Amino acid sequence: MIQAHISVSTQPNEVGPVAILEFWVQALISQHLWYREQPILFLMDHLCKTAFQLMQEDCVHKLLYQQHKNALGYHCDRSLLSSLVSWIVAGNITPSFVEGLATPTQVWFAWTVLNMESIFEEDSQLRRVVEGELVINSAFTPDQALKKAQAQLKLPIVPSLQRLLIYRWAHQALVTPSDHPLLPLIWQKFFLLYLHRPGPQYGLPIDGCIGRRFFQSPAHINLLKEMKRRLTEVADFHHAASKALRIPAEGSEGLPASQAGTPGYLTSPELHTELVRLFNVYILWLEDENFQKGDTYIPSLPKHYDIHRLAKVMQNQQDLWMEYLNMERIHYEFQETVGLWTQAKLESHSTPCNLSVQLDFTDPLLAKERVLSNLQKHETPQPALVLHPLRPPVPVISSASLLSQKDAIQLVRTDLNLLQQQARTAALRESQQVALDSELLDTMPKQYINREEQTTLHLECRGSSGKKCQGAAVVTVQFEGMHKNEAVSQQLHVLRKEVKQLQAEAAKPPSLNIVEAAVHAENLITALVNAYKLQPTPGVQKVGISLFFTVVDYVSDETQRHPPTRQFFTSCIEILGQVFISGTKSECKKVLQTILKNRRLCSLLSPFFTPNAAPAEFIQLYEKVVKFLSEDNSDVVFMLLTKVRCDSVLMLALKCGPRD
Repeated sequence: MIQAHISVSTQPNEVGPVAILEFWVQALISQHLWYREQPILFLMDHLCKTAFQLMQEDCVHKLLYQQHKNALGYHCDRSLLSSLVSWIVAGNITPSFVEGLATPTQVWFAWTVLNMESIFEEDSQLRRVVEGELVINSAFTPDQALKKAQAQLKLPIVPSLQRLLIYRWAHQALVTPSDHPLLPLIWQKFFLLYLHRPGPQYGLPIDGCIGRRFFQSPAHINLLKEMKRRLTEVADFHHAASKALRIPAEGSEGLPASQAGTPGYLTSPELHTELVRLFNVYILWLEDENFQKGDTYIPSLPKHYDIHRLAKVMQNQQDLWMEYLNMERIHYEFQETVGLWTQAKLESHSTPCNLSVQLDFTDPLLAKERVLSNLQKHETPQPALVLHPLRPPVPVISSASLLSQKDAIQLVRTDLNLLQQQARTAALRESQQVALDSELLDTMPKQYINREEQTTLHLECRGSSGKKCQGAAVVTVQFEGMHKNEAVSQQLHVLRKEVKQLQAEAAKPPSLNIVEAAVHAENLITALVNAYKLQPTPGVQKVGISLFFTVVDYVSDETQRHPPTRQFFTSCIEILGQVFISGTKSECKKVLQTILKNRRLCSLLSPFFTPNAAPAEFIQLYEKVVKFLSEDNSDVVFMLLTKVRCDSVLMLALKCGPRD
């Protein structure tokens, strides 16, 4: 349909192909994450092919260029772009419409995108600065030159090395099918970068080409080898095709019967011969090291180097070698697509055999009948699948439980019991680990013992100065030898086995009911807090206060020793304390009593102890603090007194007298 739409637009008195191309491209690229959708990429590939055929690629470049520029963070809000385009990713991967290194299927689309990125690389001066750094600093790697260029140009996103166009064209040339019309031009684009001589741009004498400086690492050296092998394969392909009979071009088979009178397009053997020569020239250009050294006089090269084209490449002349492009095949495939759409359109309006009335497909009043008649051609759709209700993995919090202290406390106690038991199990496992380690440390020194032994050595005598020996000397040696205690060794083996088993149990993830309990308790607290913030009512506040002290009651040595449980309980207490306890006059006394009763809760609850909210009751509270001070809990008292205004402390100190 799109091809037919474009074809109609080229006729006289129509809007022209540019408007149609822009319309369809804008419609497709406005979709979220469109570059990851294969149907959209398929349509974009055909649009790019048509734009190339009509020499209207600029209109596609313009639309893609602007979206690509926005994706890189130019002239737009970064946070808004991140949510809309989802391209700003962590690290240094530069966004691109062609994800990965290359695409073997949507070659026309890749050609358009890479040309658009080439324009951006020139406009941003990225390639010029990178090449300049490589020329000026001979020891620089491409990665170092890229980082230096990014710092100099102040680019919003650090470009990644693999996104440089010299690598993009190389990878695209490797995966493009051998018979694709664009393959010669893709290789031309690569050699325009590979054989570029940037010296004169920086006031330096004309030196060698810059391309080999980008291929110094082992991975890039292997890439060059793959490219040479690929060029040989393509040259062999076209050589075989030039010797064969004239064969239909790829994609030209399957012509409808109604178009049987139109002759199918046949690939020219002469074009295959020219392509063989061109790809053999490419092989010579890729292999010749002298181009990179700068000591080659181009006019002196042999004829098979195609010195005329080589000079154009080294002079950075961007004119495409259209004589190697099979434009007849492109035009034929375009017309074939339009013909297929026209035939499908006519068939869709044909009268079904079971209808007795002829439907006029030009009459808009019969649109409904035409739709129904077309639907009758297809099979009856299958009914929808039966939906089976699924039990939620975590029970849903009912709104009624948020208003009932009894129900809320019962719900949270069920969850906290499981979490507390998990902490006790972890604490018990920790104690067992400590006991086993201690037993290992006590037992290991007993594994080997020294026993006094005696042995007799016969020391040979060879004589000296012609004197003979009377025989070997017999020497008795006493020493302490090391002996292994097998019983202790077996005991150590059992202990190590128990340690491994204990560690394996500790490394297991928590059971599903523990996870459900944590999520359920968190959902209950979150729902309660949200309800109170939405409408602060005394009923919801009472439930929140009850939940706060319920969670506090579950804090124990075991829950504090187990990091996951300690973190969960601390988070629950902080949330409930900030919303329901802090600044609440009626709960100040109860918080203090809880702290005085359990000293380890002081650091946990002191942020929610706000005595200034209850000045009338502060005298009684202070007397309890002073009494607690006599029990050698000065650190706790100091933390509590820091919550009180200075004038209140002085007043009460005078009231209590110098003794206190």
